[in-house]
Amino acid sequence: EAETKSRAEELNAIAEAKKIIIETTSGASKISYSFAQVSLLQTARSQLRSGTDLANFAALRLVRSLAQKQNSPALALLAQRMGAALRSGDDPFEKVRGLISDMIQKLEQEAEEDATHKAYCDKELKESNEKKDAKTAEIAKQTARIDKMEARSAMLREEVAQLQADLAALAKAQAEMDKLR
Repeated sequence: EAETKSRAEELNAIAEAKKIIIETTSGASKISYSFAQVSLLQTARSQLRSGTDLANFAALRLVRSLAQKQNSPALALLAQRMGAALRSGDDPFEKVRGLISDMIQKLEQEAEEDATHKAYCDKELKESNEKKDAKTAEIAKQTARIDKMEARSAMLREEVAQLQADLAALAKAQAEMDKLR
């Protein structure tokens, strides 16, 4: 954290120095300026030569700061690659643009995979809900059927009890008739 604060202070000092130089030279801003030991971000061999270099390092600092705030390993890796590209001496923004394009492509691919996964989950959830609704309807149908059969069974038991009582009365009457004869 102290190193980050130190870097921020150094970059602010550089920005302030650049602003003062531009104001005092008014028109000589296109001249390359060399600062010895500008930041801990640079190696001893690399120096800021122009406003473009300062802008490059400001962009790098912004990406690093965003990576820390977002706690994003992808952004930290992008910042690391940007730093390596800036130190290599080639056209750093071309490499940075390439790195950013790669990162955007990767994020788009992840978004597409997430969308595909979500679509699959939505489809499966819909099918599961349809099956659940069908099974719930079948349970309701079978429960109604069971209730109807239980009611019929109770009614038949009552009829059997009544018929047995009638049969017993008839048998008793038959026995009395046989006795009388």
